[in-house]
Amino acid sequence: MGLTDLRLSKAIECMHRHPETSWSLEELAQRAGMSRARFAAYFREVIGMTPFDYLTNWRLGVAQTMLRKGNSLKLIASAVGYTNATALTRVFTQRIGISPSEWLARNREHKEEPSPA
Repeated sequence: MGLTDLRLSKAIECMHRHPETSWSLEELAQRAGMSRARFAAYFREVIGMTPFDYLTNWRLGVAQTMLRKGNSLKLIASAVGYTNATALTRVFTQRIGISPSEWLARNREHKEEPSPA
């Protein structure tokens, strides 16, 4: 829904293209051509979460994709905007409920189960 909004899409596209960037509310609001307060309120109204919750969710989704591809946590952390693997693991565990290594193991287990006919 946000990608179809002319103002929000500019900020969301920046988050998607550069998850490694340490985005500030002011920078994202500028991309959207809005004040910080209006951007934050409008983003939450349209998307249903704050810009930083959205960014965190996006980063974790990118991290999950990279984990599946076999990338190291150190590489993933820098690619998605965390200072180190420990910081990424902490946020990942808080949001997803399990550590990245546990998530990957469970993800692999589900792939190996035969599909019902």
